[in-house]
Amino acid sequence: MEGFRNVWDPPHDTDIPVFWHIAKSGGSSFKDIFGRCHRLTMASEVGTGEGHHKDTDLGAYIIGDNPFNKFVNVDTTKIKGLERAKKMGLAKSGLADVIVTRHIFEVDSLFDKDHRGQLISVFRDPIDRAISLFSYLQYADWELTYSTKLANMTLEEFGNSSYIEDNWLLRFLSNSYDQELTEADMIVAKRLLREKFLIGLLNEREETMDRFEKFFGWKYKIDPKTQEACRENFMSSGSNTNKNSIVKPKPGSKAYEAIAARNRWDMQLYEYIESLFWDQEKLFRGVPDNFRLEGATCCSCKDPPIC
Repeated sequence: MEGFRNVWDPPHDTDIPVFWHIAKSGGSSFKDIFGRCHRLTMASEVGTGEGHHKDTDLGAYIIGDNPFNKFVNVDTTKIKGLERAKKMGLAKSGLADVIVTRHIFEVDSLFDKDHRGQLISVFRDPIDRAISLFSYLQYADWELTYSTKLANMTLEEFGNSSYIEDNWLLRFLSNSYDQELTEADMIVAKRLLREKFLIGLLNEREETMDRFEKFFGWKYKIDPKTQEACRENFMSSGSNTNKNSIVKPKPGSKAYEAIAARNRWDMQLYEYIESLFWDQEKLFRGVPDNFRLEGATCCSCKDPPIC
């Protein structure tokens, strides 16, 4: 992971935030705040839409119905897309303000000593995430992991089934997908999180977004009032929220214990992630609250425009 800067090292102007999007952890809302509200140019799966997968040169384009959000014409959420992005020189181009991916080990190859990535992510309590994923997959028939069997399952049945993820977070971070997990895997994952990640928590979403803005120096530059209203909307309402609502079972119940048994290691790791989040508070000492509004500029204002 040499392409990523240590989170405790001083950042550089050429560093690119790399947002690791974890499913059902609030990532869609944060991506919308990055792009729609802050108007940052994104590299994600959107960029190859409208025929841009055929492009031979890198560029940033408005894709879809949002006139404020530009996307680089690569797909950084797929392995082949990352290979194409590397060949096209994505990191060196400086076009992407944020790179979104699910493949943190493969995206590392985009960077070099002069153009580093900075990993950021939003983490969620493993029990809450498992319940949210179950709720989503009960109706999301467009997903590859969808099954009609899920639609009529109870939460307890889901927890005891082969459909529930088995300590997904630790397995991913330690590259231990098939074998039995050990303390050695936990050590690997903790080191990666401690050294490379700027940690965000879904249950501390306001503080999380505030830290992202402070760390990367994101301030409003177009229309602060409109941009702040946009941010508040996604913070309160979210994006890609579930249609189904499932009440979280109490600890000790059969449903809760079934889910907890499949997330035993992840629950331990999440406790460590929470401790890292509060330890990283040190990084922001002396940085004013509401940093995004400090010295914000308004290019769209008519009386007068200030850019």
